[in-house]
Amino acid sequence: MILAGIDHRPESEDVAVVADHQVIIRVKTALDDIDKVEIRYADMYLWQEGTPMQTTTMRQDLATQSNQYWSLHVTVPTNRLIYGFRITDRAGKTVGYGDDGFFDDTTDNWTVAGHYFHLPYLHVSDAELPPAWVKQTVWYQIFPERFANGNPQNDPATVAPWGSGPVNRDSFYGGDLQGITAHLDDLQDLGVNGLYLCPIFTSPSNHKYDTVDHFEIDPHFGTKADFKALVDGAHARGMRVMLDAVFNHFGAESPQWLDVVANGQQSRFADWFHVHGWPVGRDSQTGRLNYETFATGAEMPKVNTQNPAVQDYLISVTKYWIEQFGIDAWRFDVADEVDHGFWRRLCGELRAVKPDVYLLGEAWHSSQALVGNGQFNAVMNYPLTTPITALFNHTLSPATYVGKTNLQLSQYRWPNQQVMFNALDTHDTPRLLTTLHGDLAATRAALALLIMLPGSPCLYYGTEVALAGGADPDNRRCMDWQPDATEAAMRDFVKTLIAFRKQHADCLENGTISWQTTATSVTLIRQSARTTLTAHFNLGETALTIADATPKLANGWQDGQLAPQGFMIE
Repeated sequence: MILAGIDHRPESEDVAVVADHQVIIRVKTALDDIDKVEIRYADMYLWQEGTPMQTTTMRQDLATQSNQYWSLHVTVPTNRLIYGFRITDRAGKTVGYGDDGFFDDTTDNWTVAGHYFHLPYLHVSDAELPPAWVKQTVWYQIFPERFANGNPQNDPATVAPWGSGPVNRDSFYGGDLQGITAHLDDLQDLGVNGLYLCPIFTSPSNHKYDTVDHFEIDPHFGTKADFKALVDGAHARGMRVMLDAVFNHFGAESPQWLDVVANGQQSRFADWFHVHGWPVGRDSQTGRLNYETFATGAEMPKVNTQNPAVQDYLISVTKYWIEQFGIDAWRFDVADEVDHGFWRRLCGELRAVKPDVYLLGEAWHSSQALVGNGQFNAVMNYPLTTPITALFNHTLSPATYVGKTNLQLSQYRWPNQQVMFNALDTHDTPRLLTTLHGDLAATRAALALLIMLPGSPCLYYGTEVALAGGADPDNRRCMDWQPDATEAAMRDFVKTLIAFRKQHADCLENGTISWQTTATSVTLIRQSARTTLTAHFNLGETALTIADATPKLANGWQDGQLAPQGFMIE
């Protein structure tokens, strides 16, 4: 038995309180080493008074490249719980495992309270269960400057003809809020029910991640009345609205930063930023900035979010757009570079204002420290979605893909995993079609795999009409409102895919996950009490035979044969 492979932590992603008296418990063992894991559990006080322990065999769950997970949904008569694991390896050897480590599997040892992990009380509020509506949401990300020009009267002076190229970092095309509102019926027809807007506040750039005024709509995008019409129109169509907040840094034209530049240490905003020398600027010897920024951009000075005055200001911003306009969610840019204390305060105050608000942090890596514990419901789940494109580009084998994916599916408590923000491309990445070298079949298969996974999937605007684009800024091309036949067919496919996701919402939100792989194929099985969905993906160079299948959704399927880069869900 490989003891070094066994691990469990009570106050972590290994334990998820999902409802009153209900908890999901998970333990990790070495891969291909353990035959069975049993959990022994009880209310400690009742146990000490003579009520016997309950023993249940745990379910063999996901396997990563190095570990096997075991899980169990436990219902307890009270909200108090102690538990330990009885682990049996493939040679039949057993061991007990609990709060003080490993112990011999003897009757006497199981009577020692100190051997058990403790959950003194299952506080449902402490679980911070994410809003239920997010599990049923398919997001649609919009880069407002490139989606649609609804009011040419507010165009920038340097506006270029819609769709002309190449796209440069300082290009303007005139996209605005009225343009989005004018296409709400199109988005409703597509089936999306969540709109994620990149920043819309006053800013000199086209991307608006260098905010000048957090309380004002950028005039090139329109007015607050335009935004209210957009939110009201979205809500009338059953769509939620998420705004993008940039609280790691301000724009260099923000009044706070301009005051610091003008008044130096005497500025009342001097401690709103991380300044290490005066006057602010570049060191004459090294040429380096004497203040901290986002990345190395001089135009985005980093904000000191440990300053209570800064915290008050930023929290007032987020409350304003919820209270005055009824938005449903916030996405926080560069969340992993902001201190946790501020996030806990902000998230707590927003939940007091709107209990079912969805709070999402941007991070490009596994980020357990940002999720739960008073902070975000979820993060942008790049570690889960990036391997999908590698799989279809044949740079990951099926077995390696499954191992890496299962690792990410084990990083967070299950309630949070159900609302992770899953996108195959965004304004920060090359577009999916370009990443997959223009292969429409692979693009469709990748989208199908995305919607089969736990989490809240997101489409980047234009994906539904096969919009291509390389790295920023090419990934921010104008939306194509006159698709050709091939692009229109792609839209029909995406519409069907979203409808399939909604039709099988219960299974795809709550069902168990299992995999089968060969050298050239991946099969994903999602199973709930009522439904089993099996998705086959052909990654080989020849057709794959699947006998006795009844497809619910497919691409590249004919007469029992699945074409290369094809998929079929039965």
